[in-house]
Amino acid sequence: MKPCFVASAVSVLLLASWTPGDEPKSAAGGLVVTGRTQCILHRKAIIAPTVLHPVEEVLVAVGDRVKKGQPLVKIDADEPQAELRCKQSALESARLATAEAKRVLTKIDASFHQGAIPEQRFHDAKVAALKAELDERHAKATLEAATAELEHYTVTAPIDGVINRLEVHPGMVSRPGTTVWGEILDLSEIDIACQLTPEQADQLAIGQGAEVRNSDGNRLVGKGRVVFIGLAADEKTGKFPALVRVPNQQGGLRCGVAVQVRFVESKAARTK
Repeated sequence: MKPCFVASAVSVLLLASWTPGDEPKSAAGGLVVTGRTQCILHRKAIIAPTVLHPVEEVLVAVGDRVKKGQPLVKIDADEPQAELRCKQSALESARLATAEAKRVLTKIDASFHQGAIPEQRFHDAKVAALKAELDERHAKATLEAATAELEHYTVTAPIDGVINRLEVHPGMVSRPGTTVWGEILDLSEIDIACQLTPEQADQLAIGQGAEVRNSDGNRLVGKGRVVFIGLAADEKTGKFPALVRVPNQQGGLRCGVAVQVRFVESKAARTK
C-alpha cells in the first residue's frame, strides 16, 4: 500500500503546483498562442512639417479626434501670401492685355479684309493676340502653383483618427523630412501579431475565427479573424508571423499590449 500512497502524494504535489496557463497550447478548445496588439499600418499617420517656417498656431491637442483633411497646425505664411497676391495681379493684367489684343485684332481683321491695311499689320496684330493668350495661360498656371504652395503652410490630418502624440508649439521651426511632430492612430480595427511554430501555422487558415483574451486569459476582449499567415519563417526564431484583425470600435484594445489568442476553428474543420 505504501507505493500507492507515495504515488497519490506526488499527484497532490503536482496539482498544487499547477497554475492557469500551464495547459497545452493546443487544447481541445482550440489552438492558443500569445500575441501583441499593433496598429494597422494604413491606420497610422505622422504629423510633420512641410516647410521651413515658424509655427504660427497649433489647432489640436493630444486626445482630439480628427477627420481627414482637418487643419492641425498653421505655419507662418506671410511670404507665400504676398507671392500669391503678386500672381493674382499678374493674372488680372494678363487678362486685360488679352482682351485688348483681341479687340484690336477684331478691328484690324475687318479693315484687312476690306483692303484698308497691309497684311503685315494684320499679321502683327494676330501674333500679339496669340502672345497675350499664352501670357494669360502662364499667369494662370503660376497662380495655381502659388496657391498649391500656400496649402503646404497648413498641416492637415492625413487620416481619420485620434491624436496620440503631439510635440509642437508656436514659434517652433522644424526642418521638413527630418522632424516628426506627432502621430494619429485609428484603432477602430486593430491587429494582433503572433509568432507560430510550423506545426501551429499548418493548423490555421485565412479567415479563421479567433478569440482574443487578456494576457492572463481570464477575460474576453475581442473577436476577429486571421488575415495573414507568413510564407517564410523568421531566420532567428524559426517561427511564422501571423495577424489576427479585430474590430475595435469601442477602443477596448490598445497598441503594444500582450494578449492570448484562441483560434476557435481548426483548418480541418473549415475544409469539410
